[in-house]
Amino acid sequence: MKVLIAEDEAMSRRLLQTYLERWGHEVVAAPNGAEAWNLFAAGEFSIVISDWIMPEMDGVELIRRIRACQRPAYVYAILVTSKSQKEDIVEGMEAGADDFVTKPFDRDELRVRLRAGQRVIELETALRASLEELAHARQREVEVGAKIQQTLLLGQPPRDLPGVQVAVLTIPSQQIDGDFCDFYRHNDRCLDVVVGDVMGKGVPAALLGAAIKSYFLRALSSLVASLDRGELPKPEEIVTVVHADVTRHFIGLESFATLCYARFDLESRQVAFVDCGHTKTVHFQCRRGICETLRGENIPLGFNEREIYKQVVVPVEAGDMLFFYSDGVTEAKNETDEFFGEDRLIELIRTHGELEPATLIDKVRSAVVAFARAETFADDVTCVAIKIA
Repeated sequence: MKVLIAEDEAMSRRLLQTYLERWGHEVVAAPNGAEAWNLFAAGEFSIVISDWIMPEMDGVELIRRIRACQRPAYVYAILVTSKSQKEDIVEGMEAGADDFVTKPFDRDELRVRLRAGQRVIELETALRASLEELAHARQREVEVGAKIQQTLLLGQPPRDLPGVQVAVLTIPSQQIDGDFCDFYRHNDRCLDVVVGDVMGKGVPAALLGAAIKSYFLRALSSLVASLDRGELPKPEEIVTVVHADVTRHFIGLESFATLCYARFDLESRQVAFVDCGHTKTVHFQCRRGICETLRGENIPLGFNEREIYKQVVVPVEAGDMLFFYSDGVTEAKNETDEFFGEDRLIELIRTHGELEPATLIDKVRSAVVAFARAETFADDVTCVAIKIA
């Protein structure tokens, strides 16, 4: 190992250097604390052996400075001192010394303490390697989660549905989340949209989000098969079936999901939606130039098996926009921990509600990024904008 010696007594310094080199260490020696600090700052050392009392800078101050450095590898520090009082030894240890040797030092004792230092350094090196391996494993998990989000959680909106325009935005957070959305096109005049968020983070939340999507598709297919041809189950019926299937599992997992299931009936110009404790949907009314927030009375999926889900129906007109979003939008924070908030979002949609959905969503993204002064957030940012043509 490479060892730095700081010792103002020439005889002690040469003796230390001779012993260490005989034991196979690479040694650099300094006659005082200030020179030793300059050598340390310019090089890499595994062990520092420093006399306590030295001119220009004593050993305690030298070790304090070493501990203040942000070095990737741990430096084992040994104080050489003639002080034997308990208070003095405590002072040295509190400054950052790992061990001490008293003068006149014993060669065998010094060698034993050096070996102890080597073991500490070897253990620290092994621990650092393990932590790096864990960090790589975590990064792999994040990459897997990103693929899960893209392939399983985020459905593709219809591009050619007459009478409606749809745009979607997702900004992944630094962690994996359970945001999900999907679209079910029944015919040229009817579109179902589900936007949701599973409590928690990580791959488990993402997998639960994917599971909920599959339950919705299964419930929709089953209910359609049981009805006369051309009939569609109501949104509240679909949510009720999914609720019955997943709630007992979510209770067992101590998790839940908020979501909004909405049906756009372009023939009757109305939207029927079931709100399961999700963020308030913003309805921009083009003719009046105002925004209203839509929210039902139901609790999230996974709380109560006895919950009865009911839909709410609102009329829509040409030019109206409905904006669905996750709480990653309103809970984005700036440097003072202030939330972006619902009011900012509503005003933004009111001001730009006549734009195309994709352009509006880009405005929202730019506003949230500018507010938070960051391209990534603590939570996923998910938006779905749907405009009645």
